[in-house]
This record gives sequence, C-alpha cells and structure tokens, in this order.
Amino acid sequence: MIKGFRTIKKVTTEEIHMRDPFVFTDHQAKKYYLFGTSFADGCGDEEPIFEVYVGSDLQHWEGPYVAFQPPKGFWGVRHYWAPEVFKIDEKYYMFATCKGGIGEHRGTGILVSDHPAGPYTPHSEQAITPENWECLDGTYYEDRDGQRWMVFCHEWTQEYEGKIKAIRLTPDLKNSFGEPVEILNAIDMPWIRPFGDPRIEKEGYLTDAPFMYEAGNGDLLLLWSSYSIPNYGDQGLGGYTVAIARSRSGKIEGPWEHDPDLLMDRNAGHSSLFHTLDGQLHLATHYPDTPHGHERPLFLRVTEKNDGLGIERIE
Repeated sequence: MIKGFRTIKKVTTEEIHMRDPFVFTDHQAKKYYLFGTSFADGCGDEEPIFEVYVGSDLQHWEGPYVAFQPPKGFWGVRHYWAPEVFKIDEKYYMFATCKGGIGEHRGTGILVSDHPAGPYTPHSEQAITPENWECLDGTYYEDRDGQRWMVFCHEWTQEYEGKIKAIRLTPDLKNSFGEPVEILNAIDMPWIRPFGDPRIEKEGYLTDAPFMYEAGNGDLLLLWSSYSIPNYGDQGLGGYTVAIARSRSGKIEGPWEHDPDLLMDRNAGHSSLFHTLDGQLHLATHYPDTPHGHERPLFLRVTEKNDGLGIERIE
C-alpha cells in the first residue's frame, strides 16, 4: 500500500471524517477496505486522490493510504467523489466519480488494480457516463444474463428533475453503449423535497448514491438518497434519507416500484451494502449528513424480510 503525504495513523471509525463510505470485504485476507469521499479537491499543492483505510474489524483502521494517485493528464481534475470497488474477472475495479476540466461534465469512469487497496490505474479513457450529461455516483451491476451495467445519477443541476439511469457496459468495462434505461425520476416521489444550492442559484430534485442488491425473494433492489419533506419518515426530520426502489421482475429494465416507507430517515445517507467476514449483511452510510464537517462512516446490521430490508435504527 502506498503512503501519501498525510500521516498514517491507527484510528477508530468515529475519528474518520468521510462522506459516501464504501466497504470492500476481502474474505481471503480477512480484511476490510474502507473507501469514501475524503480528499475531493486536493489541499495546498497536493492534487486530489482517492484514499483507503484498512482494518480487520469495523471499528479499528489504519490509514489513509493512497488508493489512486491521478497521472498527469488524467481526465478528472476535481470532485473526487464516492469511489466503489468491485472484484470482476479476478481484478479489482474502482467506479470513480470526478469532474472534468473547464467545459467538461462530471461523470464516472473506471480504474483497475490487482489488489483491492490499489494502487489503481485508469482503465476507461474517460468517464463512461454519457459525454454531454452531468452525472455522478456510478455503481456496478451484472444482471442474470451476464450483461454488465453502470447505474448512475443524471444530476438535478442539469436536469432539474434528477434521475437514476442505467447504461450497458462492454465486457472489458472500458466503454458504455446503447441507450440508457431510466429507473426513476425523483420528482415522482411523494416524500421528496426540492434541494437548492445558493452558490449557483439553482434548485431541483436531487438523486444520489444508487446501489443495487438482489434480494432473496428475487426482487432487484435499488438503494438511493435524497432529501425528504418534514414529517414524512419515522423521524420526520426532512433531511438526508435512504429510499428503496424495486424491480419485481429482477431485471434492470423493470418495471420499477417505489417503497412508500423510507429505509432510513435519520439525517444519514449515501448507503451501500456489504457482507462482513462472518457473513452478516451490513449497510455502510455516512452519519450525520449535516452539519458538514461532522460526517463519519456508520455501519448498521441489515436483515432481509419478506417485504424488504430491516435495519438497526440510529438513536
């Protein structure tokens, strides 16, 4: 593992400032690798990087190590957001969101490594979300027919009505092809509220953090995040939340339904699922979402129920 300019420390989960946490479980090495948005726009004379923490439980970690150091001329220049790592064909692929240069959109590209912690190198030549779209938070899914997909957000900053879509990937994961499949339009959700950014004087319906999960009953589940209206969820916070959409056909083409109950309404979100070393299903999320600067990874045990997922609540 590569050391950066930051000091490698032994830390607890509560000491790690991170948004969008993602855990890769290495059952062979009996290690967890924790990735997230931690160094999005560089610092001083340092360029942005993706970092990784390493641990043998979900409480004690060592890091941060450098998972990806962009080479000169790399297409992504800032906004290093929401890395996710998947083992595919005996290699490790990081789906990484970055913002391009002036006149270029944000998108998700793919990096590759021989080890889950990296170092990662560019695999796709650029973002493989659609070139003229502002996109983020691409994740990986391989369907039952072996077709590989990237599921991603088409951003509210360009669309006003944020959407989640899926696009087919070539077998070598270097490119996408075909017309994207629309999974959801955020404005259709009864619980959602508009999101605004006064810096750019824009408002719209935000979509964040798609993550796919095949449930035991055959449903294909999509976890995703946005902001809820007050007094809707179990806490009624009107904050960052996690929702579930489901395809009862088990196919990414749907049709898609949307659970009326939020999975989590606790000022927490951008969630993914993973199995622990002893096989327990867990959710990784950041909590709290606000105030900014206080975000920490949080891991909650999840159980499958006939009607969906059950989660330990944040008190």
